[in-house]
This record gives sequence, structure tokens and C-alpha cells, in this order.
Amino acid sequence: MAIIDENIRGKVGNSVFYRVGSIMRVRSAAANYLDANTIKQQENRSRLRVAIRFYQRLVEIGLQEAWYLATQGTGKNGYNFFLKLNMMVFKPNGKIGDFARLQLTVGMLQKVNHLMACVDEEDAVVLSWEKAENLPSAGMEDELVVVVLYADRSFSPEFVKTNGETRGDGKATFRLPGRRGTAVHLYCFFRKKNGEAYSPSQYLGIS
Repeated sequence: MAIIDENIRGKVGNSVFYRVGSIMRVRSAAANYLDANTIKQQENRSRLRVAIRFYQRLVEIGLQEAWYLATQGTGKNGYNFFLKLNMMVFKPNGKIGDFARLQLTVGMLQKVNHLMACVDEEDAVVLSWEKAENLPSAGMEDELVVVVLYADRSFSPEFVKTNGETRGDGKATFRLPGRRGTAVHLYCFFRKKNGEAYSPSQYLGIS
């Protein structure tokens, strides 16, 4: 920065002249102008709006609780944590770009190993997973919870009616009345009976 005697104001070439009190000063102009409205930035803003809209659907069915618990005591916010993990999963055009990467819940409880799904002869969905040792982070009494997204209404998450299966059962069977030949996206997780802890959701797709 320099001080000059001339009474000049404004930009001249790569220099900007301005007055501070009775003194005229000059500084270099910014070399590049950063456009805050590039196509990429527009897309990111649209993607953020889509992610927020989906999070609001989770609030409507009560799943914001998992995100709140995951950030409790950390000084962070569950809403912001959801956006951090999931924003890039959504497309600027208002759709979900990668169902398998979408996280509906997070938490301290363990996932299960070898989670699988198949459809039996009676069109019921059969989930199975590997039983594990009873641990504080993987209690045999942890409740199984399943949320479904149907491909034709992917912003309407619904709880699946199960039969009260727990982690220790290693298996669950249920029906999806709204399947009707459309692709189905299942998100399975476990929750302590008192609701004070969740496992991260695990994705399964059924065509």
C-alpha cells in the first residue's frame, strides 16, 4: 500500500485509489474476479436445497433424533452433520443420485455383518444377517428398524411394519404393500429399546 499526494479516486489500471481521512492511498486491484454465480455454484445451491428438503422428510417421521444423538456433546449440529454426509448424494434436479450412499441414520451402535435381502415365493421380503456376540455396542435386544424409499416416490420415506425382530434374531420377514413392481430401496438399522442409540443405516436394493 502506498500514500500519494494526488487527489485521485477509483480504479486506474491495476490500482485502486481511495481516501482515508485526509490521506489518499493506493492499493493493487484484485487480479481475478470470482463469479459467485457459476454453473457449478448454481448446481451446488440447488443440491443443497434438495438435501434440505429430504432432511425435512426425515424430521416428519422422527429420524432427526438419530442425527441429534450422534452430535450430542460435540458442539455440532445434527442437521449440518446430515448435510455434510449426504449433500453430494442428491442431484441439482431434485432427485437422489446414489441411493446406496444415502445415510438415513448414524450412531454408535454397530452395523451387522452379511446383511442380505431376498423375496420369497409369497412376495415377502426376507432379511438375514450374521448374529454376533452380545456387546454394549451390539446388544442382542437392539430393535430392527427398516425404512423404505420407493423409486416412484423417493422423497417419502416410510417405516416398514416388521414383527418386532431384534439383532439377536438374525432374520426378519415383512411385506411391502406399495412395491407394485417398482424398485425398492431399504435402509436397515438397529435402535436401543430406550431409543438412546442408533446404528448407521445399511442399504439394500430390491428390484
